[in-house]
Amino acid sequence: ERQKDLEQKKSELDEIISETKQEEEKLRDKAKDLETKIEPRLLQSFKRIRKNSRNGLGIVYVQRDACGGCFNKIPPQRQLDIRSRKKVIVCEYCGRIMIDPELAGVQLEHKVEEAPAPTTKRAIRRKTAE
Repeated sequence: ERQKDLEQKKSELDEIISETKQEEEKLRDKAKDLETKIEPRLLQSFKRIRKNSRNGLGIVYVQRDACGGCFNKIPPQRQLDIRSRKKVIVCEYCGRIMIDPELAGVQLEHKVEEAPAPTTKRAIRRKTAE
């Protein structure tokens, strides 16, 4: 049974690979064209970062005030630097390049916080001396 399942899954994988092969080639060609426009020093450091990361992502965006790669908290001043987009900001912990989610075209979910219920002070009853 397992051998049959394995063969079936392999055939499904081959179909998926053949379907996406053309798209993958187009993206690789586009990446090569863009590489010629990037400064060689930056491109080399990006490739090094990407090679060293576990999931192959060299660029991550800031998610809820934390790095998208290692999830360590980012100080507010650093967040402003990332949003200003004036220089390349690298995470202190994981070494990935951090970008603004808006630049990445990602919509972050903002939780709507409910207003806390108004607290009422309890009146202290005093015993009246009669």
